[in-house]
Amino acid sequence: MGAVAAYRFLVAALLVSLVCAGVARADGDPASDVLIKDRVFWPYSVKLPLESRKGLLETVNKATKKGFPVRVALINNEFDLGSAGLLSRHPQEYAKFLAQELALVKGKDWLIVVMPNGYGVYHCVGVRRPEGYVDPCEKEDRADADKRALRALAAPEKSRIDMAASGEEAVRRIAALHGVSVDSSPLPFVLGGAALVLILGAGGFLLLRRRRRVAS
Repeated sequence: MGAVAAYRFLVAALLVSLVCAGVARADGDPASDVLIKDRVFWPYSVKLPLESRKGLLETVNKATKKGFPVRVALINNEFDLGSAGLLSRHPQEYAKFLAQELALVKGKDWLIVVMPNGYGVYHCVGVRRPEGYVDPCEKEDRADADKRALRALAAPEKSRIDMAASGEEAVRRIAALHGVSVDSSPLPFVLGGAALVLILGAGGFLLLRRRRRVAS
């Protein structure tokens, strides 16, 4: 092959590679694009109840504000995965794959994946290289307890609970393991109820005392 022919071949190969890269990007992993700016990726292929969606968003936002930054990907089937469709029904493997994709931008956030057959969780740990830069997802945070907690939850397809509600419970479980409670504290209601009982009791006592005085 002559020099001119070789040059033309290299140019053609470069153009093909650029076109293929563009197609792959357009048909890539949708959640990796959405979760850069949002905290929840909603599945395209199933409609979830509005109340469950609100509940999941509120729980995710509460957990994040309290020091447990988390993002959630709800994946119903391979259609929601784009070019990563082979990872459908492999929630833990997909959690690792997606966390590594997001690490450059959101490396400090926990990631929880919900699929019909189960859950995945991943939290990247950065490693500083001798060259001075930090690889944002070189290792995984010690997550054995997190994974055990999620394995204890019934998969959505078995519990018949929708994916958003299942995701909310998963966030609650993992956040609690890291010392963050997203449940409303019952203490104000308990104290309020006790105060009401005391007020009613005192009022009844005074009324009874007054009636006795009138009777005497």
